[in-house]
Amino acid sequence: LFNRMGWASILKKNTPLVVVGKYNAFKNEIIVSNFFVGLLDGKEKYTPVYSLPTAIKDSTYKSFVEFCYTKAKELNLLENNIPEEFIEKYKLIPYSEAIYNIHFPSDSEALRQANRYLKYEEFLSFCLMGAIKRRMLASSSGEKVKNIDMYQVQQFINSLPFKLTSDQITAWNDILHDLGSKNVMSRLLQGDVGSGKTIVGIIALIANFTANYQGAIMAPTDILARQHYYSLLKLIDPSLINVKLLVSDMPSSEKQIILEDLENGSVDIVIGTHALIQENVKFKKLGLAIIDEQHKFGVKQRVALKEKGKQIDVLYMSATPIPRTLASTIYMDMDVSTIEVYPYSERKINTYYIKENSIERVKNYIYRYLDEKKKIYVVCPSIEDNSLDISSVNSTYKKLQEEFKEYQVGLIHGKMSAEIKNAIMELFKSGDIQILVSTTVIEVGIDIKDANMMIIYNAERFGLASIHQLRGRIARDGQVGYCYLLSDVLDEDVIDRLTYVANNNNGFKISEYDLKRRGAGDMLGLAQSGKSPFVIANLIDDFNILRVASADANYIMQNQDKYETYIDNIKAIINKTIKYVD
Repeated sequence: LFNRMGWASILKKNTPLVVVGKYNAFKNEIIVSNFFVGLLDGKEKYTPVYSLPTAIKDSTYKSFVEFCYTKAKELNLLENNIPEEFIEKYKLIPYSEAIYNIHFPSDSEALRQANRYLKYEEFLSFCLMGAIKRRMLASSSGEKVKNIDMYQVQQFINSLPFKLTSDQITAWNDILHDLGSKNVMSRLLQGDVGSGKTIVGIIALIANFTANYQGAIMAPTDILARQHYYSLLKLIDPSLINVKLLVSDMPSSEKQIILEDLENGSVDIVIGTHALIQENVKFKKLGLAIIDEQHKFGVKQRVALKEKGKQIDVLYMSATPIPRTLASTIYMDMDVSTIEVYPYSERKINTYYIKENSIERVKNYIYRYLDEKKKIYVVCPSIEDNSLDISSVNSTYKKLQEEFKEYQVGLIHGKMSAEIKNAIMELFKSGDIQILVSTTVIEVGIDIKDANMMIIYNAERFGLASIHQLRGRIARDGQVGYCYLLSDVLDEDVIDRLTYVANNNNGFKISEYDLKRRGAGDMLGLAQSGKSPFVIANLIDDFNILRVASADANYIMQNQDKYETYIDNIKAIINKTIKYVD
């Protein structure tokens, strides 16, 4: 009864008290949010609980909601927001009734029916927005003509030192269809780390080149851009295809030559970072833009690259995959291709969760591993030491130098210049460095075949997707990888998360687990603008409703004349809430 002294005079011996709160099974305690005097009458009792500033009481806000509802009903502002046909088809209650019952349900059935209407309405509006945005993008770009020389493309595929997997072939066929279409491509290529998305993107660049268009890959880091660049040079004949690298940290004179060659068309493919979207970068005939790790870029940055030409096909790539059926529904403003099959059948990464933030328990394994002339990544969450008892790369680097004196220990982090970072990565790649201490700067795209052990300090400080991306740097040659997650935090949620990621190597399952825990806003970037588009609905728990709404949205788009008023209402919402069609 802290700060509720008035209750002392009310609560007497044997006075019945109803307590409302959330039970924490791990701590065996109830966090009380409210309580009231009296007996439950045997019937279900529902009381709305709002997330409010401490200065506003639940009862005050409840009265305010009732007042607003009454006024809105008087002014006829609570009419159905979805076509009557679908209300009858799914036996939905009216919108006005759903709004009332979501706040003041008389029983569980009233609450269930309110949720049915509101969840379906949210999903239908969301799916229609995506479909309309996609239609707007296609109509605004005009028809394109891209004549691909399939003989040259097939020659390139045949020259590869490996065979494409079935999923890679399917994804390439999807992209080929888009490139040859009169409409511009807007496709997401998603796949788990190491599944082989990059080579599919490279094939698309070759196809685009045979149609006499320039191509570009934009990567989020200098290291990844350089890796793509060198990978491409190994696969093509530089005398036939002119490939250039454009990053911020390069001599001005060299950069100026590349800029001139891009504008006059002598550069066929350019690979770079954010440097590609600078105002002084001009293309003669850009036909394909590939945005790698697309979630690392903001909307304006992605749009800036698309605006470097006309009728540009865009391929987005992501190694943070979500289940195929969910992706196809969520990303309704683009097509989705998914790679699930690994080039080496299945990645073999043994992950161990160590409940202490120390390498003492695994030191013998590390020595044995190093004695076999193999390399190790050591990842820390911060660069500098701080008061939070978090392992930093600087302190860990010094400790490991002392512990492993007979081996070379390297250090890399984001505050270093690109030149130094690239030099260190080359030393690690060549074997002159055996232990590389790093921040998450190595999270994306680093491909060092014989580095098959990773140690992650303070693993609780990393998201599950980040941990999965990090360990994707190992076991890239088909060999077994070993990943150790170190954490001395005993919080129940931390234990559950780290145990789950240690027991699961499938990025799709990890993503689904994370979706259930964190919600769609964080996982899918839907909260980048400040809030998720879903207030009532949940992408995972309500996926069946989402699938139905998605099918209905497609039906509405195929019968636009019949639903003209409803579509106009959705377009009005789009025009109010977005500046860019992306």
